[in-house]
Amino acid sequence: MKTTCVVTGLIGSYLLGGVLTAMAAEKIAPKTLQFLEATTISGYVQSSYQKSWGAKGTAGDPGTTPARFFNNNRNGFDIDQAKLTLEKPIGDGEAGAGYRVDLLYGRDASRITGNNNSFFLEQAYVQFRLPVGTGVDVKMGRFTTLVGYEVIDAPANWNYSRSFIYSTQPFTHTGALLSYKWNDIVDTQFGVVNGYSDTAGVNGAADNNSGKSITGRLGVTLLGGQLVLSTIGIAGAEHAGNNNGTRWVANEVITYNPKWNEKWTFALEGIYGRDTRMDMATGVADTPEAMWWGVAGYTKYQWLPHFSTALRAESLSFNGSAMNIFGWGGAFTPATLADFGAKGHVESLTMSCAFDNIWKNLTPRLEVRYDRADPAIFGNATDGFNHNGIFTASLDIIYAF
Repeated sequence: MKTTCVVTGLIGSYLLGGVLTAMAAEKIAPKTLQFLEATTISGYVQSSYQKSWGAKGTAGDPGTTPARFFNNNRNGFDIDQAKLTLEKPIGDGEAGAGYRVDLLYGRDASRITGNNNSFFLEQAYVQFRLPVGTGVDVKMGRFTTLVGYEVIDAPANWNYSRSFIYSTQPFTHTGALLSYKWNDIVDTQFGVVNGYSDTAGVNGAADNNSGKSITGRLGVTLLGGQLVLSTIGIAGAEHAGNNNGTRWVANEVITYNPKWNEKWTFALEGIYGRDTRMDMATGVADTPEAMWWGVAGYTKYQWLPHFSTALRAESLSFNGSAMNIFGWGGAFTPATLADFGAKGHVESLTMSCAFDNIWKNLTPRLEVRYDRADPAIFGNATDGFNHNGIFTASLDIIYAF
């Protein structure tokens, strides 16, 4: 009898525990399902092979193409990017809230962070809409910059390699950004961020003082959406340990999608930047202001639903002080006050063809590129920085999901 009671009690406890667990699961499950239903998950993987001619790699890194910060594998395969995005959009209502997180892995992540860490938190922000006028969208956290035509995400760029101009621009900021669409023609964005860039990669140090930078964009859409003019800027103190001096950049991006032939797409980018009080950054008295200015033109033609070609031509000029900021190396690395005031110039021509979604979600791209510099900055410390030009050919494959 006692044995029967014990067994019965154990069975009852087990059944009761199962009921309680099921009840708890029923409470948790709807919340989990609601979260999953509201969250979109997407991403892509990009791998590549690149070969360069015209200059040897550096003595410490013979596999690197000199003076190129992105897509600079001299002769080999690479994992450029593997990205995962989780997002809950705000929606189309007058008010709402959501979030976005972008995780990036690969060679580009280490270039952006400036270290050997192949992981990079590209974006992580809360977003919400204030019911003011047509709706003010707010982001708070880390988000990608407004500056520039090219972006971090590889599938959004027409070419495999990045432009020289792209390497002068910030990548991400941490702060707050407000966006407002006034009508079908004008939209604006305004933000306050910690600094020019919150990473220590190729375009400077991460936030290094207590000052804040302001950034903004004025967008004008004309011809029924065919022509978009974007005037972009950022300004703030960027010298380590003090808030004196200002780095500012003015950027204009124009895109044109003609209705007379929708297979064509055109884009034009111009940039001008200055950084005052450079003596504070270099430690060399009376160092000239850093200056850089450039222009890039883009065109793309969609020959077939699964085949397109793209062309990019760019020109970028700078002085030695700018090279000190961005680390553009070679023989032109500033060593004397005269070097800081000297000027340099790089230009490139890039041609690409893409087999767009040739298989479901799969896009291979072929690219050839020629870079030219004056003075010669391509080469290495062992053999000398004595090359004015380099030629590269590459294949990259992107799978998006």
